[in-house]
Amino acid sequence: MAAYLLPRQGRPRPWLWLACLPLILALSGPALRQQSQPIVRPATDIWLLDLSDSMLAQDLQPDRATRVRLMLQDMLAQSGQHPVALILFAADAYLAMPPSRDHDAIALLLPDLRPAIMPIQGSAPERAVALALSQIPAGQQARLLLITDGLSAPQMEQIAAQWPCQGSLFCQESAGPRLDILLANGGKAVPLPPASEPGLNLRLGRVLPAPDPGAMEQLASQLGGSLQWLQAGMPRFAPLPMTQTPSEGQTRDLGPWLLIPLLPLALLARIGSAWLILLGLGLGLITPPPLQAEPLQTQPLSVKEGEAWQAYQRGDYLDAARAFADPIWQGNAWYRAGDYARAASAYGRVRSATAHYNRGNALVQLGDLRGAEQAYLAALALDPGHEDALHNLTLLRPQPPQAAPSPRTGVPEETREQDATPDRPRPPAPPVLLLEQRLRKEALRRPLIKVEDPW
Repeated sequence: MAAYLLPRQGRPRPWLWLACLPLILALSGPALRQQSQPIVRPATDIWLLDLSDSMLAQDLQPDRATRVRLMLQDMLAQSGQHPVALILFAADAYLAMPPSRDHDAIALLLPDLRPAIMPIQGSAPERAVALALSQIPAGQQARLLLITDGLSAPQMEQIAAQWPCQGSLFCQESAGPRLDILLANGGKAVPLPPASEPGLNLRLGRVLPAPDPGAMEQLASQLGGSLQWLQAGMPRFAPLPMTQTPSEGQTRDLGPWLLIPLLPLALLARIGSAWLILLGLGLGLITPPPLQAEPLQTQPLSVKEGEAWQAYQRGDYLDAARAFADPIWQGNAWYRAGDYARAASAYGRVRSATAHYNRGNALVQLGDLRGAEQAYLAALALDPGHEDALHNLTLLRPQPPQAAPSPRTGVPEETREQDATPDRPRPPAPPVLLLEQRLRKEALRRPLIKVEDPW
């Protein structure tokens, strides 16, 4: 009717309906999905260490436990960058170290791991295997290294029963973990160790039986691994598998971009097409074009930093050190690459507690203990609560010898002088003492378990 009543104005354009179309499309949530890329990660290596009293047997000199600790230290030095976890077991299993690439933390525990730190003696490798399987994330491949001096037939049956993909036709066995066994045994029946549990003498007749290597080798082969004897050389296990996990597909929301056409349509409906054209020309004349030098300056820096991060994560520390602009991360890359002199030089360009602490670590690697001590003192001057710097400084400073006891009190004469200086750093407790306390507290919180015979 408007065309008949107002013939001179013409038919109005449907701006409202044209504006509703991009609005509806924007509310529908269109998105551009990018294809996920597979990420290759090293498999998790979980060590299951037997600390039952039988590991004190001396058929392997000086004893089985000591030989195992020495072997694990050599294996840890050659473990590369894959995460390593440590589980201790006797009558029960305890997680001593979750999967971590910080191999130095495990190296601090290995020299002092003995059966005496376990709260309850016995032998339950099946509990250790169950705990290890619970530490493996979904879709992550892992290797379980069982270090023990023997397995009984019931224990091997329980381990095989709880292994994934056993008796299942629809399970991908290639994605499951594998079990390797390191047998710390001389292969013959030996007397019980003198420091073993008294109850073992009654149950075993003062003699530890010889292991059954055939059954243990069959178990390891069934679960994808192999059996190796603890000998003078390194065990020859198969290389650790690599895990390929697909990254999450990134999506880019296109809805906000569809709202941009609403702005000119709203102006067109409000002020008309002629005024909209004049307004666009005016804004083009008033607003200066953006300078092209700014993106040329920022884009190479961001690309270079991205390449440095990628090289650092791949382990190409030399390329990362040359690409990093941040002195601390450049020093970290040089430190990882083994060039401690350049790492100390890079850390020296920054005045912070972290930089001084890292510079001290690099100087220790270079043998400059005096300079490392000054670096730790500089870190403590900026951050008095820096525990790592205080710990390393305590290790560098020689401890004074203990004085002879006083004839009257039997207390060293230097005790009062030491107590009078509370600010003096004291050596921290060994990590194994803290671990032993944690294991005992955890054992008290757990329900009472039935201690099985070790063999």
